[in-house]
Amino acid sequence: MKHSLCISILFLCLILTKVSFAQSHEQCIHCSMAVKSLQFKAQAQTQSGKLIWFDAIECLVNYLKSKNENDFQKIQVTDYNSGKVIDAANAYYLKSKAIPSPMGANLSAYMLQSEAISVQKEKGGDVYNWETLKERFIDSEFGAYDSHHDHHNRPDAYAPSGIMGDHLHPKGGFMLSLRYMNMYMNGNREGSSKISDESIYERYMVAPQNMTMQMFMLGVMYAPSDKLTLILMQNFATKNMDLTARMTMANGMQMLNSFSTYSSGVGDMKVGALFGLYNRNEASFHLNGGLNIPLGDITNRDNTPMMNDVKLPYAMQLGSGTWDITLGITFKKLYDKFSLGIQQLNTLRTGTNSEGYRFGNLYKLHTWGAYAISQYVSTSLRLSGSIEGKLNGEDSELNPMMVTTADPNNYGGDLVHGTLGFNFLLAGSKLILGAEIGIPLHQNYNGIFMNEKFVFNASAKYNVF
Repeated sequence: MKHSLCISILFLCLILTKVSFAQSHEQCIHCSMAVKSLQFKAQAQTQSGKLIWFDAIECLVNYLKSKNENDFQKIQVTDYNSGKVIDAANAYYLKSKAIPSPMGANLSAYMLQSEAISVQKEKGGDVYNWETLKERFIDSEFGAYDSHHDHHNRPDAYAPSGIMGDHLHPKGGFMLSLRYMNMYMNGNREGSSKISDESIYERYMVAPQNMTMQMFMLGVMYAPSDKLTLILMQNFATKNMDLTARMTMANGMQMLNSFSTYSSGVGDMKVGALFGLYNRNEASFHLNGGLNIPLGDITNRDNTPMMNDVKLPYAMQLGSGTWDITLGITFKKLYDKFSLGIQQLNTLRTGTNSEGYRFGNLYKLHTWGAYAISQYVSTSLRLSGSIEGKLNGEDSELNPMMVTTADPNNYGGDLVHGTLGFNFLLAGSKLILGAEIGIPLHQNYNGIFMNEKFVFNASAKYNVF
């Protein structure tokens, strides 16, 4: 059987428009975004005379959290009414949702307190001087950029494509996503060592040869508050497996018969929530929680040379058949052009499904580092490990002596993967495209299972608002 491996390599050509800022092309030193909104720009001059730029007041204040103001000759912001550059320490600041600033904190600056109050009467909000503004920014939820928007305007701030639930959204945030996964397996292993077909035929009639699994996942994320983001995901899977059976003819001769099995359809639905515990100084820490709703069919059937309309083994079904609970934690830290992340997830199976079994509990650990090549492109390296328990129970329709994948003793084990990935920011940082490819660095199965060759992940995420 021919295998379709849909791996598309996109060459993205980004055409950057010129940004006029003091007749130069400037980039915010804090968030790496191009300085475009002239009414909100800010700047600072070091003691050596170097001029650095910020695309918003919130970027300036967050940048100064880890700096000493005495290290700068000048710290200046832009008067919202006149467009003139004014001293930051002597300016007055209005925080009003009616005047959205580039990075989400809704801050505008004014030369005179009377001007700030005048705009406040029309637009609403609160007025601060420089010192009170800095004090309020100690609370990360006051400076929306520090708590969320910095994570949404750098390509390296998003986790690699194979990671889900890595970031929260600000209150009212809404994201749509489409993910694709392709995994290819070839040959077999017993424990951590490769095993030949001849060795398999000593215990089973059929030896798996190749398997391709493809999955598309639609996702929605919505944040009813700054600390809570809700998630809904539905996947659609296709599985193809090539096998070879050793059959004994009437005359006693043995022959090999190759055939394929196939399953496709709706997989399990997942609902979840992310709850923020800490978000300050470019570091974030949150809880991951989820529930697996068993919508995937676990009674798929196909024809084989031995029998027509036979039930397919556990690995070829589309869901777990059980209500599974996932609990975990995620930590991320952003530096100037580099980010680190770690996520640990535990999937606990509950009950027994309608066919008399349940998969083993699954424990995963992901660690990654990403580097921002530019404000639009980043690259990442990820190391992931997983431990899956043994399958409990068995499907009475399956003959465990027929094929390795029908034997419940051949499920579970531990894996380690290494992956290389890229993220791209487009459409004003609203669209995030990602892709990564990974290979197994370690495979150790309970019993006999197929040898994994590689996995490919791709994703498209769009921040609606």
